[in-house]
Amino acid sequence: MAKKPGAGGIILAAVILGLIAAYMIYRLESNREKQAKEHWIPIVVAREDIPARTKVTSDMVTLMPYPKDLLTSGAVQDRKEVEGRVTLVRLKAKEQIRSSDLLAEGQTPSLSYDIPDGMRAIAIAASEISAAGNAVKPGDHVDILATYSEPNTHQETTRLVLQNVPVLAVNQAETNTQGPTGAKSSMTLAVKPEEAELLMAADRAGVLRVMLRAPTDKKTIDSQGVTVRDIQGSKTFEVAPRAPDAQSTPIIISPSNRQRSEIIVFRGTQEQTVGTQ
Repeated sequence: MAKKPGAGGIILAAVILGLIAAYMIYRLESNREKQAKEHWIPIVVAREDIPARTKVTSDMVTLMPYPKDLLTSGAVQDRKEVEGRVTLVRLKAKEQIRSSDLLAEGQTPSLSYDIPDGMRAIAIAASEISAAGNAVKPGDHVDILATYSEPNTHQETTRLVLQNVPVLAVNQAETNTQGPTGAKSSMTLAVKPEEAELLMAADRAGVLRVMLRAPTDKKTIDSQGVTVRDIQGSKTFEVAPRAPDAQSTPIIISPSNRQRSEIIVFRGTQEQTVGTQ
């Protein structure tokens, strides 16, 4: 009568069977992975985040295999097609690089690539006075003040026509945010098409002046504008006394609270009211 195997023999047999099963599973998974990778394609990806308008160097990119069904349309497969080119958009780390993400060979980026979607670039004149003392540089945000004559009342009015407007370039399309000087001849702004119409109309109707905003200030205010009447209220302007030898330049003001049409003329420290019946 044969002897039954002891507990040690049963355990040993179970271990051997377990090892055989594990090896078979490993071989099966390895074969599947090998067969799958045979259909993978090496694609050029960014090693790290690459900003827009940046010349791509060899250390910025690498090759990474991707399954065919996960390839992005236009994905580049040769690193030589990427190196030395300039990016149009910001590329994220490990992101597939497409031909459309890069400028064509020999092409230099223009200002048009900096315009946000749905907006337009428009230039206005700039000077030390109108452009916040030449302090405005590309990348800043500004508010636009317009002073013009109301067509119905003929009152001179100043109001905010645009707020928090991004500056794309200054002077001769200078886009360097670290440039030595700010706007001194022109300022190129990014605005919506309807805002461009308003800006153009305000420029034609009167005088524009720019206010520079703090980088963290994103707030806008609701302003109805200010007229000369708002400044003087119910009284005329107070004029500071002039020196005896100062030239007397007439300042003409038409108050709003008179019962009849009057004009007040200041000559130096002398005030004269003239009726206009």
